[in-house]
Amino acid sequence: MTDPALRSLIGCRLAVGFDGPTIPEEFAALVHDWKIGNVILFRRNIESFEQICRLNQELRELFVRETGREPYIMLDEECGSVSRLGVIGVTTPCAMAIGATGKTENAYQIGSIIGQELRAAGFNLNLAPVLDVCTKPDSANGNRIFSAQPEEVAAFGRAYIQGLAHEGILATGKHFPGHGDTNVDSHFSLPVVQKDRETIEQTELVSFKAAIDSGIHAIMSAHVVYPSLDPACVPATVSRPILTGLLREQLGFKGLLLSDGMEMKAVMDLYGIEDAVWRALCAGVDICLVCHSAQQARDTCTYIASRLEEQPEWIEDLRAHAEHIDRMKAALKSPEGGAEQFGSVRQRETAEAIMKESIQILHAPDDLPLPQPDHDTVFFGTPGRRSIGAYDGETFHAAESLADHFGGRFLSPEEAVQSAPSMAVVILSRHSDLERVLDAVQKLLEKDCCVIAAALSDPYPLHALPDNCWQICAWQYDALSLRALTGLLESGEDLS
Repeated sequence: MTDPALRSLIGCRLAVGFDGPTIPEEFAALVHDWKIGNVILFRRNIESFEQICRLNQELRELFVRETGREPYIMLDEECGSVSRLGVIGVTTPCAMAIGATGKTENAYQIGSIIGQELRAAGFNLNLAPVLDVCTKPDSANGNRIFSAQPEEVAAFGRAYIQGLAHEGILATGKHFPGHGDTNVDSHFSLPVVQKDRETIEQTELVSFKAAIDSGIHAIMSAHVVYPSLDPACVPATVSRPILTGLLREQLGFKGLLLSDGMEMKAVMDLYGIEDAVWRALCAGVDICLVCHSAQQARDTCTYIASRLEEQPEWIEDLRAHAEHIDRMKAALKSPEGGAEQFGSVRQRETAEAIMKESIQILHAPDDLPLPQPDHDTVFFGTPGRRSIGAYDGETFHAAESLADHFGGRFLSPEEAVQSAPSMAVVILSRHSDLERVLDAVQKLLEKDCCVIAAALSDPYPLHALPDNCWQICAWQYDALSLRALTGLLESGEDLS
C-alpha cells in the first residue's frame, strides 16, 4: 500500500476526466484513494447551464473534502469549433476569423465573453488560447490559429488572455513549442517539425515569449517532435531539454506546465499512457491530462508509485512540483456570476458582429460584384464534420441549409454537374468529400457556370480553385458562420 503522503504527491499531478453529467462513483473513489488534484471536462459532461453549475460545485466540494485543496476545473473553450460550452452558451468566431478582422480588441471581447461564461459556470482554468503559428497552409490546427504571422499571433493571443483575465479566468497557451507547422494531427499520429533552431525562435517561439512576458498562468505542451530542439527526437511533452531546458530555463517560464491529453496516439502509441505520463513528469510537466478514464488514471497512479519505488530520488522532484502547484493555485478565484452572464443577448450580438466582420471575399473574377443566389441556383458541397479529435463540429449540411433559405436546389456534386446550372454555390471544408466536390466545381467552371465557393474552414480548401470563380472564406462550419455567409450572399456586397 503506497504511503498516503506519496499518494497525495502523485494525485496532485493529474487532471482526470470522466463521462456523463454527474460525478461517477469510480471517479469519486479515485479522488479519495489517490488524492487527484484536478478535473478536465468536455462536451460529454454538459447538458445545461444549471447542470454544469451544479456539477462544478459538487466537484469543488469533492476535491476540497478529499484533498484539502481547491482543484483546477478546466476545459478547452478556445472559440469557434473547439467549444465545450457553445452547445448551451454563446457560439464564438474561431481564432482565424478573429485574426482576419485585424482588430485585437475583437480577441479581447471574445476572451471576455468566454471568461464570463466560464466563471458563471464554475470553471477557473481555460485550456486556451492556441498560440501556434500557421506556417503551413494545411496545418492540422487550421482555423484554431490566429494567424500565419508570429507577431499577430502574439498580439491576438495576448488580447484574448487579457479578456479572460478581466473576468477572473486563468489562461493556458498551447501547444508549446508549436503545432502550426505540421499537417499531422497528434490525436491520431506523431508530427515531426524539421526546422532549425533559429527559424523556430523567429516563428514558433515568438507568441509564447510574448505570453510569458505578459504573465500567462499556464502553458500546454505539444505532442510534436522537434529534432533541432532535442536530438533524442521524442515528443516535446516528454522532452526535458524542451520543457525544462528551453521553456523553464531559457525562456524563464515560471507558471503552470500542463501536458496535452495523454491518451492521444502521438504519445500513447509510443509509450503507453502510464509510461508516457511518467516520462512527462520527469521532463518537467506539472500536471498531466488523463481525460477519459478513471481506471486509466488509477493504473497510471499505481505505475508512477512503482517507478518511485525503483527510483526514489525522484520523490523530491515530485514534492517540489506539488509545492509549485499549490503556489500557482493561490491565483484561483471563487466562481461568481450567474445566468445573466451566460448566453446573454449582448454576448451573442457581439459574437455575431465579429463573425460578420471576419467574412472575406478572397477573390472576385474580374473584380465583379458578388452575384446573388436565387431559386435557379444549385447548392452542393462538403457536409459538416462530426466531433473528432479536438473538434466539436456541427453535423448539419450547410449547402442544404442555404438551398432551403434561397429556394434553390440542393444536389450531390455529381447531380450538380449533370444539371448544368447557370449558377452554383459550393461549400468547402476539410472533409473526406473535398476532392469529389472540387472535381465537380472544375467541371462546372468548364461549362461556364457562375460558381461561388465558400470555405467554412480556414482558406486551405480554396487553394485548389482557379481564378474564374468567387472565393469566400467564412472560417468555420457552424450556424454562426452560416448566418454571416447568408447575409453576405443576400447583400451581394463587394468586400474584396
